[in-house]
Amino acid sequence: MKYTISNRINKSLEEVAEKFGDPEGVKHWMEGLQKIDHISGTPGEVGAKSDFHYLYNNKEMVITETILERNLPHQMKFAYDSSMGRNEVEILFEKLSDNEVKQTNNTVMELKGIMKIFGFLFKGMFKKQSLKYMTAFKEYVEKS
Repeated sequence: MKYTISNRINKSLEEVAEKFGDPEGVKHWMEGLQKIDHISGTPGEVGAKSDFHYLYNNKEMVITETILERNLPHQMKFAYDSSMGRNEVEILFEKLSDNEVKQTNNTVMELKGIMKIFGFLFKGMFKKQSLKYMTAFKEYVEKS
């Protein structure tokens, strides 16, 4: 399953990239995130792996993040692996003006087992969750 979503952030490209590149900042905009455990590599750099611990609908979930590419201020790419499957997310930041940035998320999901059926049936739900995080990031950056 593939999808692309985008929005606009009313801050400079430098401010957006700084906030996005801060590994501690994610706690401010990723709802349900309880903690992050660094596993390997240099935090924030290509190859780094971390376990993200979430509480979602009163259920604990662990997702392993691997940084695949880091070309800030313009782009980062991540892989997220869990028991449900693999999700690769490329995030692009495009400067529109001195105080406006277009954020685009390109997502490719490869679901496992029964989740393949759910993914097909509920593609909109996955897209909605991605948009929720994207909107929360926008609000976090604009309030700073």
